[in-house]
Amino acid sequence: MRIKFVLLIICCFLLVTPDAYAVSKKKLNERIERANNYLEEIMNIPDSEIPYTLLRSCRGIVIIRQYRVGFIFGVKGGKGVAFKRDIKTGIWSAPTFVASAEGSFGLQIGGQAIDAILLIMNKSGIELLLKAKCKLGVDASIAAGPVGRDAEAKVGPVTAFLVYSKAKGFYGGLTLEGGIITQDNAANEKFYGKKVTVKEIFRNEVEVPDEAKKVIKTLEKYCRIE
Repeated sequence: MRIKFVLLIICCFLLVTPDAYAVSKKKLNERIERANNYLEEIMNIPDSEIPYTLLRSCRGIVIIRQYRVGFIFGVKGGKGVAFKRDIKTGIWSAPTFVASAEGSFGLQIGGQAIDAILLIMNKSGIELLLKAKCKLGVDASIAAGPVGRDAEAKVGPVTAFLVYSKAKGFYGGLTLEGGIITQDNAANEKFYGKKVTVKEIFRNEVEVPDEAKKVIKTLEKYCRIE
């Protein structure tokens, strides 16, 4: 039991620490490609796609791949990308890289890969991403993303994030969880070749690199007002 707990702590450190290991430009490009593929995938699932009305009204999006492992104690961490949308012009920002972390305690066992999309629904959600660390459910209201034609009516005015996710693997049990999203500054510096802030990226002061243009086009396709 003690050995398993120590191994779990090590896994937690590696999963949730953005600077725990050097990240390559190739890996960051793959992260963006994976985000684009998952967005396309979830939008092509009948009856569970993200409603277009919500995509057209959102202020931003976070697309993230998380890994969860647990044996009594659990940990979930991952890496992803975030984009801000200008609510007036509909223009999407260049990507900023993020990391996530979550701990839990309860009856649980197993391992799981989780792809998730978080729609940022209001100004406060964007402002929270500008912080070094945002605790979901505490700093920001979060809810499961609704589906269907009347989805927009089901979203409360103070809800900052709507979550749409898909899991692969096995994970069972009841847990008490709390998660955070952090800025992955090391990844941003590696990707852009210089130090840039999330604020600069979200203000469109950073040009969209060629590697990110494909996912930007995908976002524009699904957010287009017809």
